[in-house]
Amino acid sequence: MDARDDQDVLVHRALMYGSRNEYLLTAVPYLRAGRRAGDAVVVVVEPPVAAALRGRLGRETTADIEFLDPAMWSRGPMHALAACHDRARADWWPRGRLRMLAEPVWRGRTPLETREWKRHDALLNVVFAGTPTMIMCAYDTALLPDHVLAAAARTHPELAMPDGPVPAERYTPPAEFCAECDAGPLPPPPAGAARRSFATGGLPGLRDFLFTGAARYRLPEERTLPFVLAVNEVATGIIRDGGGRGSLWVWAEAGELVCDVTDPVRVLADRFLGYAPPGAKGHDPAMWAVRRLCHIVETRSGRHGTQVRMRVRIG
Repeated sequence: MDARDDQDVLVHRALMYGSRNEYLLTAVPYLRAGRRAGDAVVVVVEPPVAAALRGRLGRETTADIEFLDPAMWSRGPMHALAACHDRARADWWPRGRLRMLAEPVWRGRTPLETREWKRHDALLNVVFAGTPTMIMCAYDTALLPDHVLAAAARTHPELAMPDGPVPAERYTPPAEFCAECDAGPLPPPPAGAARRSFATGGLPGLRDFLFTGAARYRLPEERTLPFVLAVNEVATGIIRDGGGRGSLWVWAEAGELVCDVTDPVRVLADRFLGYAPPGAKGHDPAMWAVRRLCHIVETRSGRHGTQVRMRVRIG
């Protein structure tokens, strides 16, 4: 079912299931095959699903399977993506091939979070390309909304079936899918947003402005420095590599502190800016860090320049 001559080719599948039995018919053989092959087998599912898998697989098989707390999904898609890549590089790939079974939690997501988790599925094809990795992502067709299921069919190159994988006919290249995610403009900052311009030599004052704004909106102390560092990195990039000057706005909405930073000159050509992991071609350490420091980072770029919107949770 899972034999591949080249183990450095990413295998990324969606498991669509309508019942627990359908789920187990595909997931259990997938995990057993990983144990027989000597893969580093990792499962990230909620406790009831983990219990069902353990019961079907048996104690001897599950003894060497790592079950991770699905709370890792709670901090945001980029945190999950980066944390998984960090663990793979440090612990899993040194042991051989990584074989993961995961089921992200979709309930309680805002529309923005849902869109970014859909993007996350597409980005797995970029971040883990050329690595010894197999990922099976599970989707409950009885509970999840149609738009989530439709996106899953477009972000996974293969669909997992009890009799073996089949090509996903609606698979969409990640760059195209991400472009669709960014097709619409971002809403403008509210009228009451605090605004500041910056240019060469103005970063110390900008940081003071950000610390003051964070205190005004009661951003917790442990999140204030990451927020300031993220915005400072983006502003530094504009001064160094962009138009040399820019503007930013800070405000709070829906339990988040939001900062827009704009560069009126620079146009981004990279659809995956800040998503390429360390060591990969095109890796941008500054934007990789910015995305990890924030809950969600959105970018828009075109003939009017570039806009970067960073969000951190207040509560």
